[in-house]
Amino acid sequence: MNTYRPTQSSNYWMVALKLLILILGLYISALVLGKVFTWVFAITFFLIRLIVLLAVSFIVLHFFLKVLFKLDLFQFVMRKIRTLR
Repeated sequence: MNTYRPTQSSNYWMVALKLLILILGLYISALVLGKVFTWVFAITFFLIRLIVLLAVSFIVLHFFLKVLFKLDLFQFVMRKIRTLR
């Protein structure tokens, strides 16, 4: 059993040192994670924009082909996918 008890003044210094280390660690992690999340969010935003652009383009093309030529693009694509199997 350890019977050492720190004096009251050294205990304050240890708490202050631990708080300083905590603040420094949080600051460094914010700097590093800020750069990482910037890239992650940029790539994710680009992929979402690309997927939405392709989906909207397909829907608009499907609509115009159906109205103008009575061609169902969705069924046409599904038939082509089934024949590839």
